Amino acid sequence: MFSFKGRKDRLIIAAVISISVAGILYFGYQAISENSNRNQENPFEYNLENFKKIDASLMHYSEVGRIRIELQNVYGIAIGPDDRIYVSGDDSVLVFDRNGILQSEISSVGTARCLTVDGNQDVYLGMEDHVEVYDRDGEKKANWESLGEEAIITSIAVSKNSVFVADAGNLIVWKFDKSGNRLIRIGEKNDAKDIPGFIIPSPFFDVAIDPDGFLWAANTGRHSLENYTHDGNFRTSWGEFGMDMEKFCGCCNPSHFTILEEGSFVTSEKGIARVKVSNRLGELVSVVAGPDQFIEGTVGLDLAVDSSQKIFVLDPFQKLVRIFEKKRL
Repeated sequence: MFSFKGRKDRLIIAAVISISVAGILYFGYQAISENSNRNQENPFEYNLENFKKIDASLMHYSEVGRIRIELQNVYGIAIGPDDRIYVSGDDSVLVFDRNGILQSEISSVGTARCLTVDGNQDVYLGMEDHVEVYDRDGEKKANWESLGEEAIITSIAVSKNSVFVADAGNLIVWKFDKSGNRLIRIGEKNDAKDIPGFIIPSPFFDVAIDPDGFLWAANTGRHSLENYTHDGNFRTSWGEFGMDMEKFCGCCNPSHFTILEEGSFVTSEKGIARVKVSNRLGELVSVVAGPDQFIEGTVGLDLAVDSSQKIFVLDPFQKLVRIFEKKRL
């Protein structure tokens, strides 16, 4: 018999299980399919294949490029104001130009599970329990205080004056100033303020800033995206659970999201790997990539958008940055 010491242990176990199950699904998929084909068809069988089919009229994007990542493990992607592409993995951050040519490397930084880049081209790295800041040349500028033993930093979003850090271990979004001073906690359950509280079953918990300057956070256990002011006041939310394309499937989705310059949302899911675009109201607009474009069981599809609104999808199973562009109709 054994026990988990706390929420952080359970989230780490959940991550390991997700990766292990994904591997089993990948290597066993062909055998399972062959065996299934031998079995007599069952009209009552719950068949996920039906939910993997995509209406061709929704496919408004095509893949226009790939960048191979020469790392053993890849975790996060961000795009700077000059369209340089940053990818974290192993114990380093690789920096590519807009054409996918490797320009530099920030090495020996430890494991950064997430990252973002601000308007000054400072790079903010999420190092499990704290944030580290590097300048454009890869020199460390700051090492912020730990958020505690239970902290699991999964996403960082930066505005002009503030830094928002998603912490899956403590079920909170922390607001900092640019100097690393901790200001407020956002998203704690508060019935009086109509704040539902974050439910984060696995270590996928993303945040982003919309064009109007408001904070959005993925409440993955509730299958929704929630909107807050910088003061932590709840404004609105959208999203619901379901297997249909316009909904979010699985135990905890969307696993990642980013926001286009006109305010639409790009979301990715695990379980059934798919990338979609929804408008400001949460209504499905188009599909960027469907399950048949990923290895069975793929998880961790981090997202970013460049100045031309191309969508960059980090594919950790194939060690690729995959670039999608809207089709010209």
